[in-house]
Formats: sequence, structure tokens, C-alpha cells
Amino acid sequence: MAKKKSEDHDDGADKRSTGETARRIWLAGVGAYGRAFTEAQEALKDVTGSTSKVFDDLVQKGEVIEAAVSSKSKDMMKKAGVPTIDDRISKMRSRLSRGYEDGADTADIEARLDAMEAKLDKILALLDKKPAPKKATTKRTPKKS
Repeated sequence: MAKKKSEDHDDGADKRSTGETARRIWLAGVGAYGRAFTEAQEALKDVTGSTSKVFDDLVQKGEVIEAAVSSKSKDMMKKAGVPTIDDRISKMRSRLSRGYEDGADTADIEARLDAMEAKLDKILALLDKKPAPKKATTKRTPKKS
């Protein structure tokens, strides 16, 4: 009996040490998280103090880059013959308001429509002369799934 109690006592000590080890591992993880959080807060305080200066520097650099890119893109667009956005907008507006301001645009559209109607009349006349052969249609049965 005495032997049995000592064996039970030894097993309990092993379980406590395993549980304690697991707890210590967990606490180490929590401590690592706490340390990282504290370091991040300190770094954020350093950056926050100079935020306005960093922001102003970035704005200045952005303005310089924007000016350079804008002038280069305008030059390249002119060389390539691509219309500017303002030209494209004015062209789109004229297309949308066609017929209200410019009579020449309306005449052009009417002439094109007349030509298309004449071609369509010819096609319909040809279809009336030569009726298409009628095909016998068979009713399809749906496939079983």
C-alpha cells in the first residue's frame, strides 16, 4: 500500500510540472505580445511627433512629380496626336447635341440613313424574288437526365 501511494504521488508531481510548463509557455507568449505592443507604441509616438513634417515633405515631393509627369504626358500626347481630355469632352458634347446646333451634322446623318434604307430596300426586294426554301422542322424530345 505504501508503495502505491508513493507511485500516485510521483504521477501527480509529473502532471503538475507538465501543467506548470504549459502555463509558463503560455505566459511567455503573452509576455512576447506585450513587449511587441509596447515597442510598437513607442515607435508610433516617435513617428506621431514628426507626422506633419513627414506629410508636408511627401506633399512637396508629390507636387514636383505631378508637375513633371503632367508636362511630359502633354508633350507625348501632342506628339502622338491624341486629343486632350477637354477636346474629347467637347467632341462628346457635340455628338450628344447633334441636330440641335449644327445643321451640317444632321444632313450627314440623313444622307447616311437614306443610303442605308436604299440598301435595305434592295435586300428586301431580292428576298421577295427568291423565297428561301422552307425546311421541315422536327420536334425534338428533351433528353432525360
